[in-house]
Amino acid sequence: MATRDARSTTAPELDSAAIDAYESELRETGFRAAVTRVNRYLARPRWWVEILMLGALYAIYSAIRNSVGDVAAAAYRNADEILRIEDSWNFALERPLNELVHTTTWLANLVALQYATLHFIVTPVVLIWLLFRRKQYYRQVSGVLVLTTGLALIGFYWLPTAPPRLLKGEGFVDVMAQTASWGWWPESGAPGSDAISNQFAAMPSLHCAWATWCGVTLFFLAKWKWLRILGLIYPFTTYFVVMGSGNHYILDVIAGVWLLAVAALIIYAPTLTRWWRNRAVRRPESAGVSIG
Repeated sequence: MATRDARSTTAPELDSAAIDAYESELRETGFRAAVTRVNRYLARPRWWVEILMLGALYAIYSAIRNSVGDVAAAAYRNADEILRIEDSWNFALERPLNELVHTTTWLANLVALQYATLHFIVTPVVLIWLLFRRKQYYRQVSGVLVLTTGLALIGFYWLPTAPPRLLKGEGFVDVMAQTASWGWWPESGAPGSDAISNQFAAMPSLHCAWATWCGVTLFFLAKWKWLRILGLIYPFTTYFVVMGSGNHYILDVIAGVWLLAVAALIIYAPTLTRWWRNRAVRRPESAGVSIG
């Protein structure tokens, strides 16, 4: 009788514990399913989601980039040091390029026009093209651009740098200010309003990083040969323009391209790892095949 009573008291407790565990498992399963659905939804690019995401990211980037505080003294010190290093290596390519551009009127106008426009046109156009014409590559390729932009903020924060055009006594001419009579940009030489432009965000050159991203993307993913060729040319014209206009040092350009390479390596690391593992697996199998 005692045994029967004990069983009758413990059975409901066991049933209750099992029910609680089952309900907990259901909740966890439901949460995982919800996360999976969200991930699947986001994994497939949708134009309106991408516009909202990129707009929000650019707003955050601009807010951080332009709120580094009063860094003028540090920016000029860093600029002097960069130029000193380049001069010691006979590597200051921006000097002869700036001299060539500002003494050639038609070239100065062309350089100013390219600097003030293509940077803000080509990158969005390539992103839109990716989204609608190469959707299977969009997530990773656009991820490289986003990560590069985020990493550039570290450089802007830790190494504020005045562009060559702001250095007095070094012989640089502000080509943007020289052509400001066109009325497309302020006399300060900034490619946009002084209120939204950080004059001391020269290192690394995000201008060149974005141009290189556009060029590499078009070269590898475009079908038309002429577009692939334009993709190769565009970054090099940008390197010329940013140095010829007095807006960047060659070390800025190198740092921007290097930053893009680092971002690409991070984004594509899982893909490269899978490729390497598959290659390692196939190698023993092919080695075991003999002809006889």
